[in-house]
This record gives sequence, C-alpha cells and structure tokens, in this order.
Amino acid sequence: MRKFLLGVTAVLAVLAVASVAIAAASKPKLSFTKSNATIGWSTEGGSSPGGGVANANNQSIRISAAAGGGASAYTYGPDEDLVGIRGLTLAQITHLGFDSKGYLGAGAPRISLGTLGTDGTHTYFLSAFYCNDPTSGGWRTSDFVHDTTDCVVYRDATPMTWAAAVTLAGANNEVVASTPSDWFLIVDEAPSLTYVDRLSVQNWCWTGNGTNGIVNANSGGCI
Repeated sequence: MRKFLLGVTAVLAVLAVASVAIAAASKPKLSFTKSNATIGWSTEGGSSPGGGVANANNQSIRISAAAGGGASAYTYGPDEDLVGIRGLTLAQITHLGFDSKGYLGAGAPRISLGTLGTDGTHTYFLSAFYCNDPTSGGWRTSDFVHDTTDCVVYRDATPMTWAAAVTLAGANNEVVASTPSDWFLIVDEAPSLTYVDRLSVQNWCWTGNGTNGIVNANSGGCI
C-alpha cells in the first residue's frame, strides 16, 4: 500500500509540473533584441499607475540606448500566434498601446505595425509623442485604438487619426503581416532611457517579468 501511495504522489507531482508548463505555454512570452543598448524587466522605474491588481508588481521594461543604439520587444512563432494580431484588419484590432516614462521623442517609444494590402506593404508608426495622456509619476498612456481626441498615427510618412487609418487600410484590404514587421515596440532614438509598462497587443498585455506578468488584455487592467 505504501508503494502505491508513493506512486500516486509521484504522479500528482508530475501532473502539477505539467499543468504549470501548460499554463506557461498558453501565455505569449516577449522577446527582446538590442544594439548598443540594454532592455529587460526592472524595478528601477517602478510600475505605471494603471492596471490595478493586474499591474501591482513594481516592474516595467527598462530600455537604455547609447548613441546610435536601440532596442525592441516583440513576439514570434507560437508566442506570436497567441497574441492573435497577425491577419487582422486594423478595424479588428481591439488592444494596442502602452504606458511609458522617461524619454519621449518624435519616433520613440513607438509600436511599428506592418500590413500587407492590395498595393503592397505599409508600416504604421504609433509613437507616444503623438498619442499620450499624462497620468502621474511621470507616466503617460498611449492608447492608439481608443483615444479619439488628439491621437495621431503615421501610415508610412503620412499623419492621420486611427479612424482614418482604419478606413484607408480597409479600402486597401490591409491585414497585419509578418512582412514587413508584424509588430514591434521600438526605442531607436538615443541616447535615451525609457520605461514601458502595460504593453498591450490584441489578446495580451505585459505588466511584469514571468508568467504572472502576462495578462489577458480583456481582464480590465490593460490598455
């Protein structure tokens, strides 16, 4: 009987580990790339004031770029599939934005969003400089989809509102595509020090390091 109980305990332990692994695999992990820069989760800048319980971890993405450098955050492969933005029209995108603190330049921090339409590829530059609402503690929120007041985005080199971009992209049958860029959070103006939090892209948002920092975008604590 004792051997049997030990066997059951071992099986339960394996199942517990497996369930944790499955839960982790069901949440998309961010990847980072950098050149003459550093990027990663840090407590140095604290958390943005938004998000409530979903963001109560005192962490944000710290991006420090030396002259000529830059860094970006993105998802790819199975993680990108979970995000669920590839293949959508702009009208179908429900969450796209981030909180930021620190450096604020004309082109960074920004999300670059790539689409493919009937006339080829396009890149939408969603810069916090042209779309932000200050909150507190030096933080500001850039909500590119829902801000209907003073938010401006760029389609290639042309400025417009998100609503106008949706209309134009719809007429051109554009969908988010892996070529030219899918989506990237980018800071490529330097020297600069930037903190980013509540990075929200369609199905998910990232509020901290690890699985607990990956939050369903419809949970109420995201942009």
